[in-house]
Amino acid sequence: MSNSINKLIILSLVTLLILPSMMVTGCSPSDIAKVRIGYLLGDLHHLPLFVAIEKGFFQEEGIDVEVVGPFDAGPAEMDAMAAGHLDIGYVGASPAIMSAARGVPLAIISGVNQEGSALVADKGITSIGDLRSKKIATPAPGSIQHIMTGMVLSENNLSFKDVELFPGTIKAPDMPLNLQSGRISAYFIWEPFVAMSVVSGSGHVLVNSKDIWPGHPCCVVVTRDEFLKNNDREVKAVVSAHQKAVKFIVDNPAESKRIGQKYTGLGADVIDSAFSRVKYVTGINNNDLVKFVNGIIELGENGSIKPIITRKEVPEADDFINGIIDLKYLSR
Repeated sequence: MSNSINKLIILSLVTLLILPSMMVTGCSPSDIAKVRIGYLLGDLHHLPLFVAIEKGFFQEEGIDVEVVGPFDAGPAEMDAMAAGHLDIGYVGASPAIMSAARGVPLAIISGVNQEGSALVADKGITSIGDLRSKKIATPAPGSIQHIMTGMVLSENNLSFKDVELFPGTIKAPDMPLNLQSGRISAYFIWEPFVAMSVVSGSGHVLVNSKDIWPGHPCCVVVTRDEFLKNNDREVKAVVSAHQKAVKFIVDNPAESKRIGQKYTGLGADVIDSAFSRVKYVTGINNNDLVKFVNGIIELGENGSIKPIITRKEVPEADDFINGIIDLKYLSR
């Protein structure tokens, strides 16, 4: 068979493969837009992104996703967005809100999950009172987990001054190993870094975040204002794909767990444990975000932490939150 005939056969096969996908999306190759999306390293909260990629939901919506990252922390991801290196990001509500308070023009366009964090301690600690004078790691000051650490200590007649706190000095993926080695006695973090210690037997859940603050906000989908203004179709498509992914997770937990294993490299036992603490959602409770902002401001005002957001930057938390939430693309 001649080379020209071989090439013709190959070209025909490629055409047969491409045409159905064009028919499904209703897009020609030139119509498909590329969107740069960021996410955090090994973060099971960002499972909807992995599911949307794996199940082809972005392609169904006529967009080509360029995954940027992973980032090892939310502030680094928000810095990349502020610099114009990202169009959309899966990130914690805390770094998104703090970036907006510092003047970064952005919009939160969907929720990703609620709850899904816990205070993990070594086996010798069986109550919150046992944490007195102990070393505790949390994400950076002002994070949801950092604030809830203060809340649970306060509920048990303790404060940050009664423990040795390591806020933001130990990265989330390193916390389980630091607990196992004895460098710290406890840590407050999101999944799957809770489940890693639980499954290994090096730690146990002292208190779940949902028992401190039921339905508390966690991760969100955020975009730059400039991208939102100039790319209405693309933003709508991303949100639609994200909604499909969240619904898929809720309806198909077993397959979603397998996708989580593939994209995080974690074992099935860790994924199973983590799933019991995470609620995947797309909606956002504005009042919870207002509560969070006021909590950060009050911690700075009473001297518990170095001021992160001030009343000068955010005179009215309600107005501030309502100004950065844009859920018009969510299907009702």
